[in-house]
Amino acid sequence: MTFKALFLDLDGTSLNDHNSLSPALQAILTKLREDGLQVIFSTGRSFAGALPFANAIGGIDYMINYNGARVFDFRKDRVLYEALLPRPVLEQVFEFSKIHQYPPIFYHNNVIYTADGSAHHHTCPGERFAILDPDYNWLDEDITKALFVVPSEQLTTYLDFAHQHFQGASISTSSATYLEVMPQGVNKSVGVQHVLEQLNIDPKHCIAFGDQRNDLEMLSLVGHPYVMGNAIDPLKVQFPDRVVQTNLEDGVAKTLDRLFKLNYF
Repeated sequence: MTFKALFLDLDGTSLNDHNSLSPALQAILTKLREDGLQVIFSTGRSFAGALPFANAIGGIDYMINYNGARVFDFRKDRVLYEALLPRPVLEQVFEFSKIHQYPPIFYHNNVIYTADGSAHHHTCPGERFAILDPDYNWLDEDITKALFVVPSEQLTTYLDFAHQHFQGASISTSSATYLEVMPQGVNKSVGVQHVLEQLNIDPKHCIAFGDQRNDLEMLSLVGHPYVMGNAIDPLKVQFPDRVVQTNLEDGVAKTLDRLFKLNYF
């Protein structure tokens, strides 16, 4: 079987609880990339938030950020694709925030705007948290993604609320507490398709790993999807024969080791 490209989610999939690639996975990805496999990180993170992992395996040709809303082409040092939240959706973001009393978090490029400017996750070099000024006219700003941090036990409830509230936007979740608002029609598969068009690769020759709702479309697109053992139940139900070990058990590394017969383990 011929594999030509590998699309990897980061958090909960490729990364362990120390926010890093395991030594085994780093070594395997480096070898596969050197052997000609296209390795592409596909994540909800910012460009700067994902870049250290691309550098750790010797560099990559493409990277998908913000759940497919931004694709960077390292070959030509350019943004290949970018989608922004339209003004009506930004208005809905503030309305949703007012109704449910959760402050919005905005993402654009490598800046993340929060109510108090404090980080809500591990900060990588080049990634900056800034204050979301309530008096500023954010409706005219370029914003790639909006996010609400909600209690994990109420995530499904707020996901339903968001689907009912937002018009002209794509809604998903990327963790047990992250409710995400992206431009309409945007998801990781959109980013994957932009990359595959550049590489002239058919999805049937691609592998992907993921663990959350924002991975669903990407996993559904490729010929060889794999779901982490720690993934949400809906993904396991949809891909029952494709569940591998958890991220803490090095599920990605062990699966790649088997697929490519590397005999690392």
